[in-house]
Amino acid sequence: MMVNSLLSSNEFKKRLSRCYNEVHRELYGVGVTQLRIDAAGESMILFLVKHQRVTALRALEENYPELKQSVDAALHQEFKRIFRKKLADELDLPVTGVLRDYDPGTGWASTIIISE
Repeated sequence: MMVNSLLSSNEFKKRLSRCYNEVHRELYGVGVTQLRIDAAGESMILFLVKHQRVTALRALEENYPELKQSVDAALHQEFKRIFRKKLADELDLPVTGVLRDYDPGTGWASTIIISE
């Protein structure tokens, strides 16, 4: 699938943004502060996102770093699972893979959607 043609539509980008933000709110209770969507090659969509830090996770960092890391990993997996399903169901976007990383020091995250 040629994602460049999909992303040339502002309406499609808005729908992608809405999907991302809805999943983030569902899992973390807050929306994102900045979101940029770009094509990354012919079949990948790159999301660069500035997140608000979840207070409960920040509270675990100092005294329970291993637990915080495990919770973070589980939430990332849930985000990817729910986001993949939402993109398929609501946008009819076939997703082969979802890659995600987050830097808690800066609040920036990247998510790459690999489409068929």
